[in-house]
Amino acid sequence: MLKTLLFILLLIPMSLFASHKACPVKPSYDIAITEENVHIFNPQDDLIIMPKGMVVLNGNSVPLDTQLQKQTEQFQKELRKQLPQLEQQASNLLGEVKVTFDQAIKTKLGDDSELHNQLNKLYKRLVKLLHRSISTEQGETHFYYKNFNNIRQEGQDIGERIFYDVVGNSLLQFDLFKNYGAIKQISKNEWKSQKPKLKTFDAHLCSVITDIDRQYQQILTELNAAIDK
Repeated sequence: MLKTLLFILLLIPMSLFASHKACPVKPSYDIAITEENVHIFNPQDDLIIMPKGMVVLNGNSVPLDTQLQKQTEQFQKELRKQLPQLEQQASNLLGEVKVTFDQAIKTKLGDDSELHNQLNKLYKRLVKLLHRSISTEQGETHFYYKNFNNIRQEGQDIGERIFYDVVGNSLLQFDLFKNYGAIKQISKNEWKSQKPKLKTFDAHLCSVITDIDRQYQQILTELNAAIDK
């Protein structure tokens, strides 16, 4: 995800995006986490899990055996921990990469480069994009699956728009070719240094989302089986 979001601004070849594998799991439900409960829902299913593991599925309380109640209790505990952590980790990583590129631009092109402004604009828009997918405010965390599943494409679209702004401004100022070599060097060097960290986070993100989806689907299946008994 984040690998796609930051680097188009600095002339990363599009083949790098094409070669990157997206996470195969696409969540199909929103999640709202409050002190009172964990709420997982879409138009088909509405699941509420209480802190002690009791559940309400599609408006009806479901009797649970001891094992299933322990399972639902543990699942909501993990969600309370994992989703805020993902948001913070992603936000921190965006900040770290932004600082790294900002320093590289300063070193190569100086304090007056328009790239500083464009990088700041890109960073702010990507943070906003992130918080449209996962956000924590006043102790409540919300996960929006449609925004999350589209974050890669939307991030790339934002980067492309800012990239064209940079090119347009450079053409107007007749400094595109003067800065091109420096920008290309920044792209090459910083991509090389940041790529392992970003790939690791992408893998971590996919692993967490895959585990959440696996547990949710399993619990939903067991709950429906309990109702049919």
